[in-house]
Order: sequence, then structure tokens, then C-alpha cells
Amino acid sequence: MIEFFANKLDPEPLRQYPIRARMPIDTWLRGNVASYRRNRRRIRRGELNPVSIAVNGQLVHFSRWRVTEIGPDDKVHIWKEPKGIDPISITIAAIKSAQALFRLFMPRIKMPSTQNPRQGDPLESARTKANQVRYGDIVREAFGRNKIYPDYIVPQCRRFPSERTEWVQMLLAVGIGDYEIHPSDIMIGDTPIISLGNNARYRIYRPGESVAGDPAAEWWHSVAEVGATATGTAGIDLRTTTTVDQSANAQAYQFDGDLVTVPVGAGQFPTGWAAGMIVRVEVMYQYNVTAGTGVGGRDTISGPLAQLGAFPGMVIEVTGANEGIYVVNSYTAPAGSTPASMTLNTTSGAPVSGLQYGTGWACIGYRGLRYRITAASSSQLALDRLTDTGADDTAWPGFDYIESNSAVLRLDGSTLEGDWAGPFAGNPEAEKATAIEFDYMFPQGLGGVDKKGRLFNWQVEIELQWRDMALAGAWTSYRETISRATLDQIAFTRRINLPYAMRPEVRMRRIGAKSTETTIQDTVQWYGLRARLASPSSYPGMTVISVAVAGGGRLGAQSENRVSVIGTRILPTRQNGAWTEPRPVRDLVAPFCYVAKSVGYEDADLDLVEIDALAEIWTERGDTFDHQYESTSTVKEVLGDILAAGFSELTIGRGRLRPVRDGLREGVDHLYTTPAANGEVWAYSAQNMKGSLSRTFSTPTPDDNDGVDVEYIDGRTFQKKTVPCRLPGQLGLKPEKVGAVGVSDVNKAYQKGMRRAAEQRYRRWNYSFETELDANNSGYLSLAAVSDDTPGSGQSAFLKSLTPQGTGFVLESSEPLDWASMAMARVALRKPDGRVDGPWRASRIDEYRMWVPSLGFVPDLSWAREPPHLLFGRIHPVLITGVDPKGLESCSVRGVNYDERLYINDNATAPPEAV
Repeated sequence: MIEFFANKLDPEPLRQYPIRARMPIDTWLRGNVASYRRNRRRIRRGELNPVSIAVNGQLVHFSRWRVTEIGPDDKVHIWKEPKGIDPISITIAAIKSAQALFRLFMPRIKMPSTQNPRQGDPLESARTKANQVRYGDIVREAFGRNKIYPDYIVPQCRRFPSERTEWVQMLLAVGIGDYEIHPSDIMIGDTPIISLGNNARYRIYRPGESVAGDPAAEWWHSVAEVGATATGTAGIDLRTTTTVDQSANAQAYQFDGDLVTVPVGAGQFPTGWAAGMIVRVEVMYQYNVTAGTGVGGRDTISGPLAQLGAFPGMVIEVTGANEGIYVVNSYTAPAGSTPASMTLNTTSGAPVSGLQYGTGWACIGYRGLRYRITAASSSQLALDRLTDTGADDTAWPGFDYIESNSAVLRLDGSTLEGDWAGPFAGNPEAEKATAIEFDYMFPQGLGGVDKKGRLFNWQVEIELQWRDMALAGAWTSYRETISRATLDQIAFTRRINLPYAMRPEVRMRRIGAKSTETTIQDTVQWYGLRARLASPSSYPGMTVISVAVAGGGRLGAQSENRVSVIGTRILPTRQNGAWTEPRPVRDLVAPFCYVAKSVGYEDADLDLVEIDALAEIWTERGDTFDHQYESTSTVKEVLGDILAAGFSELTIGRGRLRPVRDGLREGVDHLYTTPAANGEVWAYSAQNMKGSLSRTFSTPTPDDNDGVDVEYIDGRTFQKKTVPCRLPGQLGLKPEKVGAVGVSDVNKAYQKGMRRAAEQRYRRWNYSFETELDANNSGYLSLAAVSDDTPGSGQSAFLKSLTPQGTGFVLESSEPLDWASMAMARVALRKPDGRVDGPWRASRIDEYRMWVPSLGFVPDLSWAREPPHLLFGRIHPVLITGVDPKGLESCSVRGVNYDERLYINDNATAPPEAV
């Protein structure tokens, strides 16, 4: 479908046009856009660019419009570019005005929205369960264990090694890097390839391994014009050879640009004139010759010479007045009302004078006056001009408009036979082929049946011709006679090695008439044409797989492009504090370090101590990362995806990449904090805050989500699944949709969803405060013991003195303590490095003093440095989420409440009803 837009901001197309059959963009535009026909030459030279065109989301440069094909299944967008008041702009303006007027008188009816609000992040998964051609896209990169549908890296190729068997050969890119792939994990559709026996072959090539000598690795460009037709045939019917009329005999012709048209009622072009034929065109225009006014006494010719595209040295032919072969000596372009003019030399270099002066009618063009037919119908020809050497003249501006009843059009000597299928270009422009292959098929078999039902032999002769498209010289023929006695469908593949690299054009026909007897089957069709182009001999950095499958009746056609593999990425990982050799891995450490190193980070840039510590946790929990990237992502996004599979996030600590895991801290409860297992608990109170502590609470509302639905790719079926995650009391009427990237186990997906559901319910406190430079101690998601001086909540002071007493110590506060308002008397000390010691249960001695059973350090009370802070009463456990510098002497701190209920389901098993 073609959709035409007024501009790139307008979401609604002005017009929609169905595409009936495959054709180049240029062909469709010439047939449907009149202004394009008139300006085609200027557009192809880049002088005018009124529209932009995208095919299936990919912009197509105007230089590729002649070779880029579109078909019924393609989605084509054409946007008008704001270039001025050309005919396309005027047409669009008229359409838009009419639409605006129509809307003005239309009743405005409110329609229900069909768009659902997006919730959460959609799960990134494979685009489709089929092998794809992905021009311009990134090469897939997979981590862990995945089911992969490899992408084509050279075009799929079909051949008939025997007349009853068609084989499909393909070279597919599994992905960047090396993979462990077991033979039983290579599938065609849902069938292991090893189950197909001799009807399938494969070979896996490791990164950089040579693919030379593998037929599937050869790049064969298939010509789209040859093959299945819109009438339902498998190929192009080869019809009887006939002699084509060499001259057109219409009563009149119209010349305009590259088109020659027979007006209605004036006749038609001969049957059999087709694209690829060379035609000589003589059409007269009026010119004026002025005697002796040029340089060196040369005669000057003036008139409609702009269409000639003349230049000094151009070899031209003139018919009509002053007929002959000349060489252009000088050319002057038209200026205002002054027409173009030129002077001539003879082919030996002598000045041309003595021409018949005055006004006369003549046809002037390249020597030979030859043009190649690019498209033909009974009433119209589209032409490309050829130079005197036979090359395409891409700078030809086209004919000036004229209607003539004296023009002469006749086929060149290189095009004497008609009813050929083709000719077709064997490969795209700017490419060279070294060989061609063609397939021809007898769809109903080849043979006859006598009156007694016995088969007898019948024969058909075919002829294929090719030549260098750039030279348009003589054709080289290949003829073959096939004789068979079968009613089974048969087909043949033939290869022709070209004498040198070229862009061939190829045509084909049958010799002799098709039988009209109902007892004889001899229909022959041109089934395929392809040209061999240069192809790489290896693919460094990626794993590729070569697959050959017998098609026809041995395998459904829909399965031929459903080759899949289950592969596990091979990478080095960390073990016992050191790197291992590359091996199949699914853990989080290997892809995390690999991605970081792929963009230039080294071991010194990674916090390997923290990575190794988390690796033990991830391994013990069974956390894995199984995911494949098929679209562009930033390094930060990918590292974040990997760590998220282990409840971790990416941060930078002391200039190194450091993963931080949000998990249960041992020894932490709702109201009080004791040293965590790693001792990383930082103390903040009024003694080191600049200003007061700010606490805000997010109140639950009816609009909140009540549960989570987690989407993940199941590691057994490789299908997208959804697991519902509900806390007690949640009905799931408005669940949040979350994508678990890299998670392939239902229990892990359930744990992720339950963690998110707990965050929705329990993580509702936000904290903010300022310190001097103390907050630089805290890292992302580090735990802090935060105290404020709110009456009844907590107090802070300096530790004034410390006295051993019995089995404990007597602590003296610099401030009087409010014992009466504290629900539970506990005290913690801030050590000199900022960490927390305690809290300890405190027994009152007096307003300033208390007894504690133990201390974890020896306080320095010399006042040579700031004494320890004393945190009395309630202490808020806070996870630090941000520390921002505020000038050179202070920091702004943000955090959220720590609540152990978030982690209750971190090792939970999904209930049966959730699976």
C-alpha cells in the first residue's frame, strides 16, 4: 500500500494507492504522477527533489528509485518536501483545502479512544519467528541461552540439482560472538534438522572462520521480475517465437521528456516491442543556420538544442536538413529569449561551414540516434538515450514536447526478434556479476499421452540470451533441447560463467510453438534468474550457520524460512577472583563485564571486588540473564538490563563501574538499626546536618496499581508469558505491567513482580537533608541511620565522656535527654569514619548519663577531632538514592525508607495458579 502525505508532520495520508504487482518505484511514479514524468531527468540528477520516499520504514535515496522494487505487501510512505510551488505542491494544497472545507461542515462527533495507556516497560522480544532480511539493522547480540531465528546475510538461493528436487540454501547470522549450539537444537519449524536425514544439511562457522567453498555463502542476486506472476503461475510463460515488426507505423506521435506516445485514434506500437529493445528515433525540430558567424568562419546552428545536452567533442548525427555525422566544436546554452547555439567540426576535425543556411527541419542526436526502451505498451514507450558508444546517457534531459506525423521509429539491428521474456537486468546498478544462473520449469511435466494412456517423449527447445548491459552489443545465446515423457513437474538449473565482471541483461524464449493438443503437456516457464556477486569469505566477530534444505514435497514452504537455533553465549567469566577461559555461560557477571569492556573499559575500571561479591549472591540464588538484542541500545541500558535480573543497579564508585544490589540487610528492623553484615551503615543527625531533616509520605490513592503482571520469555518454550504477582489484599484490578528482560524462569519473574508490588505498598517515605561533606561517605543504595530532633522521635548530641562501669560503659551526653517521650531507650554512636556503632539498649542514670552494655569501638574524646555523635531514640533506616554537591562545602542528600518487607518474596516460588 502506498500512502501519500502532505508533509512529515501530518499523521493522516492524503491518498492511498494499492500496489497491484511488484515494480520499481520509478515505474509506479511514471505511471501515476504526471509531474514526475515531466521532471524525471531533473530529479534523477538531484536538481529537483519534490518528495521523500520510505519503503517499510527505510528512506530510499532518489538515485535508487529505478532499482528499488515495491510490491503488494510493502508499506510505502511518500512525503511532500516543502520546495515551492511545483505541480505536486499545488495539487496537495488543493486537496488540503478541500479537506478543510469538508471538515468545516461535518458534525463533530466524539469517538471513543482506541488507544490504551501504556503501563510499565514492554518486554523486548524477537521480532518474529522467522528468518529475516534486515538491511541497515544491527547484528543481533545474545547473552545466556536463547532461541534465535538467525538473519540472512546473503540472499536465499534456490536450485534444482535434479529435475524433481529443489534445494534451498541459506547463510544465516546467529549473532555477534561465539555460541554453543547442539545439533539437536537446530530446528526447521519445530522439527530438529537431524530428523530430516539426507533432506537437510548444516554447518556452523565460528567467528572469523572461512566460509569459502560453501555454496550457501555465495551471494546470488535474484531478479525479482523473474518468478511467480500475478496470474498465479510459478514463472513467466515462454511463448512462441515470432518476428516483430521492425518499424512503427502510427499516424502521429507525441514526444515529451523520455516518453513517446501514440495519440488516441492514431494507431499503436507494434506488438512485441518490449523493455530492453533498442530503437532508432528520428523526430524533426526546426533549427536555424547562420553562415560564417562562428569561430574560424564556422556556421552557427541555433534552436531547441537544450534537449541535445551538447558539449565539445560530442559525436552527433543529423538527419533532414544538412544530414551527416559531425563533432560539436562549441555549445552556448540558451539565455533569456536567445536560443541555444553550437558550431561543428567534421569527424576529421575540420571546421564545418557551407551548410544550407536559413530555417530548416532536422533531427539531431548522438550518432546512431539510439534509445533503449525501458517500458512499453501499445500506446506508449519510455526511453533512455544511448551515447555513440552504447552507454546510457543519464544526463539526457529528454525530448522537448512536439507532436509529429513524420517521425520514424524502427528497431535497431540488435533487436530483430520479439516475444522474448525480458530482457531483465541481472543485478543492481553499480554491481558486477561473474556468473548467472537461471531456472526453467515444466509445471505440468513434459510429454504426451497416446490413446491407450501410454506416455511418449516430447521435446521443447529454449533459448537464453545475455549481453553486457553497459555496451548493448550483440547477444550471446545458450540453447538447450529437453525431451521427457513425464507428467510430473520438472525443473532445471543452468549456470553460465561470464567472460568478465559485468552487469548482464538477460532474456529468454522458447523455440517453436506450444502444442495445442490436449494430450500433450509442454508448457515451459522461466522460474528464476540470479547473478553471482562478490561476497565475503569470512565473517569476523560473529557466528554464522549454513543451511541447505530440500524443498518441494519434502518440506512445507512456510517452514523454509523458520530455521532456529538454541544457543548459549560463550564468554569468559569470574571464578574465585580470577577470569576463566571462554565457556558457555548464563550468569550476570560475564555479559556485564563483556559489554563494559567492549566500549573500552578495562579491569582497572571495574569494581571487581564488588562484582565478585555479588557474583556469589547471584550464583547462590540462581540468577541468570538470557536475552537477545536486535535493536540499538545504549551501553548503560544494556548494563542496567543485566543487573536488573539480579535486583541490582549500575553506579560509579571512586571512578569505577560498580553494581549495587538492593537486598535484605542483616540485622535491620523497622525502628532501629544495628550494624549490617558488611558494616556499611552511615549515621546522619542534627549534629552533621545543615538544617532539618525533611520527610514526606506518599499517601495511597484509588489510582494506585494493585498488583503487578510480569512479562517474560519462558526458557522452556521460548514463548512470552505473563505471571500475576499479588500481595495479600490485592485484587489485580489495575496491575502494573512490567517486563522482566533477561529473566527466563517463572519463579524469578514472580520474585521480580512481588518485589515491585512490595515497593508500591511499602516504599512511600522520601527523605532529604543537607550535610557538609559527610554525605560523600554514602554510595548509591547504601544504608544510612538518620536521626532528627523531633520531640518524641529522637535526639542527637555529642558524646562528652565515657566511663567503664561493670560489664558496660557510662555515656555522657552534651545535651539533656528526653527520656520520658522515648518509647524505647536506645542509643547509637557515630564513629569518626561516619559509620554507625549500635544501637544499644540504654539504661538511664540521670538526665545526661546512661549505661550501655557494650561498644564496638574506643571513642576518641580528646577533642583533637570532632567527638562521636550520640543518636538517642528512634533512628530511621534510609537507603540513599542521591548525593549531589552543593557548592564546595556541602551536599544535598536524597533517600527512601528501608523496609525489610520488600524482600520477603525474593526467594519465593510462583504459586501453581500463577504459572
